[in-house]
Amino acid sequence: MSVEDGIDSLRNTSEAVSTADATRAIRALVAAGKSCGLLGELDDLATTNALFSLFGLDEPDGDDTADPSGSETLESIELLRRFALERKLHHLDLPSEKFVSRVMGYLTPRPSEVVEAFRRCFDLEGARAAVDWFYRFSQNTRYVRADLAARDLTWTAPTRYGELQITINRSKPEKDPRDIRAAGERSAAGGYPRCVLCVENVGYAGRPGFPERSNHRLIPLDLAGERWFLQFSPYVYYPQHCILLSEEHRPMRIDEATFERILAFLQRFPHMFLGSNADLPIVGGSILSHDHFQGGVWHFPIETASVLEQWRLGETTAEILHWPLSTLRLRGHDSEELVRLGSSLLRTWRDYEDPERGILAEGLWHGKRERHNTITVIGRRRNEAFELDLVLRNNRCDETHPDGIFHVHADKHHIKKENIGLIEVMGLAILPPRLEAGLDRMASLLRGELPPASLADDFPHRAWAEDLLARVGRVADRAGAWTILRRDVARIFGEGLEDCGVFKPDEEGLRGWRRFLAVWKARCDGMCCTDAETSHAAALKGGTSATERTE
Repeated sequence: MSVEDGIDSLRNTSEAVSTADATRAIRALVAAGKSCGLLGELDDLATTNALFSLFGLDEPDGDDTADPSGSETLESIELLRRFALERKLHHLDLPSEKFVSRVMGYLTPRPSEVVEAFRRCFDLEGARAAVDWFYRFSQNTRYVRADLAARDLTWTAPTRYGELQITINRSKPEKDPRDIRAAGERSAAGGYPRCVLCVENVGYAGRPGFPERSNHRLIPLDLAGERWFLQFSPYVYYPQHCILLSEEHRPMRIDEATFERILAFLQRFPHMFLGSNADLPIVGGSILSHDHFQGGVWHFPIETASVLEQWRLGETTAEILHWPLSTLRLRGHDSEELVRLGSSLLRTWRDYEDPERGILAEGLWHGKRERHNTITVIGRRRNEAFELDLVLRNNRCDETHPDGIFHVHADKHHIKKENIGLIEVMGLAILPPRLEAGLDRMASLLRGELPPASLADDFPHRAWAEDLLARVGRVADRAGAWTILRRDVARIFGEGLEDCGVFKPDEEGLRGWRRFLAVWKARCDGMCCTDAETSHAAALKGGTSATERTE
């Protein structure tokens, strides 16, 4: 029986949960914790007694010799949740996810023990083994909810930029960009913890409107003279999706130190990538109030993007990518030169203006002067070289595009409305759960099972449905309908990324690139700049991919 089937069977039964059932569930949890290494010698006794106390049991009920193995951890936790509700244990009257965290907190080792185990593994077996261990640990404690991530819909589909990766995230609600901006402005109000990324979340029991973190653990790292902390994201957008957060609660900020930290991290963890969201509303991530990076062990479509133009800057190779967002790639072995070049490009872009293309460096927002230009930055290793992708961003709004001139435009909001952050910049779409029901209805339309006239006026995909029916007509089978829909979702997502590009992927956009790069190259103080450009026309037809090039 699967975890989901087991939980459903528990929910559907009207039979009360006895103290003997609760005892068996606690023993099964403790046995699972011991089996996967969360509990050591004598820890099982202490944890069993602590859980008895949590659930109001003075002593065990039932046969102590019964074999507790074979029960799924989440099945045991769901049974205990029903027991708590039936017994009106008000301190455990929690939403499902918080309840899982509260219970698993009793099985999670102390933070110092986790750090010691990580460092020992790092020293003995290396960075990859240590990260793998910490990821397994975070799954075993159920901080990383692999069970929820497994429910997400995922696929890849070809576009003019190569295969894009698409997910419909069933476990995380969609956020409005305006709410993200407002949340960033409210963050100065304080609270404890100040935000969901603060180090004080370790072991925090949560409160209404704030998540439970009883089973949360961090790994401290020193990067470029500062203390940072490594954790995995509980939402698992891709395998080993990690977050690197500042010890200090301070707003996101892209500057020279950003490049230094990324390269320092890649020196210690060369098998991973690390990137930073932009530090402005609309073009940034969902959390702007706390300085952090995201990383992991995953290959994204941007890594194999074709090249429009290529040249040398000192010992570094610079490339304009054929990508929907305006991306410059720097690749080289000299980390100090990469920091200088990245910082120089950032400073140039911060105050760069090209009014003909809608690019202004500053403007007013609700009467306050606000800067508009920033970058999203991604770092990785390619063989022995470092690689930095610098994505130019601008967060201007106007009457035509109140959500952002260089944000996904309104005609595509039926697919994607949230900010385009670091992960989606790299070609992995994180689409909202509402899309699933809409796609199912669209499949029925393509199959002829529903007439177009049955669509309500407020059906969010109405215009798309009419366009798709005009282009492809009726489809014979449901599998074929879904194949068409998946490809078209990827196409629309790619076009939404194009909306975010400050220089569009055409001849006019390339002229915009060259105008900006002329300003930047002039600022590369004393660095040798030798052009070795590829043909723009050839690149649009396919160009050279990153995997075909050698340093």
